[in-house]
Amino acid sequence: MPSLARAHPHPRAAAPTPSRSTSRGGGRHHAPSSSTRRWRRAPSPPAPPPARRSSRASASSDDLESSSSAAALAADAAARCADSWERFYRTHAGKDGRHLASDGRGIAAFKDRHYLRREFAELMPDRVRLDPTAWPPAIDPRTTRAPNPASPDRKTVLELGCGVGNSAFPLMRANLDMSVVCADCSPTAIHALRANPEFDPRRCEALCVDLGAGERPLEGAVRDASVDAVTGVFFFSALDADAFARVARECARVLKPGGAVLFRDYAADDVKNRRPTTGEEEDPGEENPRPGVVGGASPSRGGSPSPGSDGGASSFAPGERLGDGDAHVRADGTLAVFSDEAAVARAFEAAGLRGECRRVTHTVVNRKLGVRLERHFVQGRFEKG
Repeated sequence: MPSLARAHPHPRAAAPTPSRSTSRGGGRHHAPSSSTRRWRRAPSPPAPPPARRSSRASASSDDLESSSSAAALAADAAARCADSWERFYRTHAGKDGRHLASDGRGIAAFKDRHYLRREFAELMPDRVRLDPTAWPPAIDPRTTRAPNPASPDRKTVLELGCGVGNSAFPLMRANLDMSVVCADCSPTAIHALRANPEFDPRRCEALCVDLGAGERPLEGAVRDASVDAVTGVFFFSALDADAFARVARECARVLKPGGAVLFRDYAADDVKNRRPTTGEEEDPGEENPRPGVVGGASPSRGGSPSPGSDGGASSFAPGERLGDGDAHVRADGTLAVFSDEAAVARAFEAAGLRGECRRVTHTVVNRKLGVRLERHFVQGRFEKG
């Protein structure tokens, strides 16, 4: 037994005698010789108990790890933003984009945001400010006059995350002297916007660009200090914190002195951020599709612009929460970040823009589902000095 020789290397140590075989009941086993001593390995001493952390230190460490992980996941979702939104619009365009074949208005992903006539009143002519509920006619490029460069209502607006034009078309209908540069990362959305019968190259330009990718994404397409306003309606919530900061700096670059970012997005204490969700239920809130009316469609019905008349997909529930923060990844891979007024103000102020946010709260009733919810949004204006 070599193990014994190693354990007792003394030259006089007796070698063990071979074991003899015995038979019992037809079986065989080996009985050890009487000169053989059984050696047992001494048990290892117990490991010392792990050092105890104070509950405060433990919670702080866990919070830091959770925050770092959530930020990394949000950054990953933002990095895949263009692919996710293209997939979203392709899904709503139908198989092989058949809903785009005729006039580009078949993507019913969002409702037209007619309430912007009231909320973004500084972009409107006096007659609309006096009565924002008045329903403007659709634009017909063959008969609607071109924008007047000498008009006091002349505005050049950059629309971020334009989609299929659910914000741009209502604004242009209400102010015929407005020109809008529409930017979105989805080629399908941009195709739909250009195919819309209201699209008029004299007053609208459409750019396909990933606004969250890198610094100065619009350089070469939009000149420095060339626009009167930048609008971002449920756009910045699709960006992680770093991309938000980069886009805020790009807004500062393209704005004229005195121009402003007009912002509206999800508030951190909105009900959709608080309640648990699988991401699959129908959304009774502001981001809900308009049944029977397609995005960018010509307005054929009268009525006042409702603050809850934004559009969105029925699958636009928040989805999977990232850590303990206010960011979610929806089932389609798009990112939704719920913000508070202070965080939004800090991001724009770091880019050199000054302004303020306010909370917009209203009640949304979905009679189909029998649901009544209080929705909370952040709306702000940040001016370039």
